[in-house]
Amino acid sequence: MISFLCALPRRQLYLGGIALLLAVIMIARWVANWGLVTIHAKEQPLAKVIASIARQGGIRVESSLDPSKQVTMNVDKVTSVEALEILAAATESGWRLVYLAAPTKTALNNAIASLSGTGKIEGWNTSYYPGPGGNEYGQVIDPRFLVIKMEGPDPDLAKLLDETAQKSGVMTVLPKDWTPTAKLPKSASVRKAVSSLIGSAHGKVAEFFFLNERRRHDWGGAGLGEGDGGSDGAIGARTSGTAGQQLGVTGESEHHAPSGERPVTNPAWMEQRQLAQIKKLPSDKQAQALKDSTEKKAFFDSLKGLTPQERVAKIQDMMANSELGQKMQDSRLVRQSQQTAEQRISRAESYLNRKAAAKAGQ
Repeated sequence: MISFLCALPRRQLYLGGIALLLAVIMIARWVANWGLVTIHAKEQPLAKVIASIARQGGIRVESSLDPSKQVTMNVDKVTSVEALEILAAATESGWRLVYLAAPTKTALNNAIASLSGTGKIEGWNTSYYPGPGGNEYGQVIDPRFLVIKMEGPDPDLAKLLDETAQKSGVMTVLPKDWTPTAKLPKSASVRKAVSSLIGSAHGKVAEFFFLNERRRHDWGGAGLGEGDGGSDGAIGARTSGTAGQQLGVTGESEHHAPSGERPVTNPAWMEQRQLAQIKKLPSDKQAQALKDSTEKKAFFDSLKGLTPQERVAKIQDMMANSELGQKMQDSRLVRQSQQTAEQRISRAESYLNRKAAAKAGQ
């Protein structure tokens, strides 16, 4: 081999070396950009934009929105969840990461078809506890890679998936008539933990991001709701004990417990979720994020025991006169900046109409 190379003209060796170097650079760039999304769409069908995000990001995306809806969106080399966050803002919708578990693939496929068609799956338990995640920390956190540690101790799969939902913000779904037990996995990413749980129950799992319309709280039914996959961190006037525990859920988010009843969250698990999210931030931002999270928790603790009117007044004062309030408004403005002027006007009109209707009903 060496004698063969020595026999080659020096010019050919130089050219071969340059070609090899260029190939290495191209491969390195491809690896560095793998999974990043670039979209420049002007009045393109939503289905086409979703397909592009799924293809470039290497993810599965399902939607109950009108696939022919026209979308304008411009992003360069962003993560798949950042692309979904921007698309959600552009379409007045929300996104979430969903894990469907079932004993067979046929059951999974039928459930996904129902979900995409109606936004609901009849006869299934859902667990979903939305909270901070969108631009709350200055970047969108991908729930798939949050590290969680399961505690149990009940081996019932539905309860373990509910624990997963609280600790990560994902939505977990499984048939009501399927009640297997599962083994606790070791501390791992959400993706690996869910796979291990369902695998130990001899079930099948489907992982996908779901894009759907928003609506206000709905405590019943088996719908997968319309809320924020990545909450903008805003506080609505409907702040409750659950919202307080979640440290900044919007008034338009939806919660589901396994039974379809109003859920009761575990504050310690919700705090674990926030810590897991903060650990995904750049190291130089983690200390400030932890400080902000502690201040926000203290503020919500101070709302306990107050009347609804007192809570609203205190929230308004905090939003207008504190650094914490300014940061939360900045987070909301980031999301609003991703919307068109027409969308912002429509949202404002909707808010004013709801406010007028509420006053009329008093």
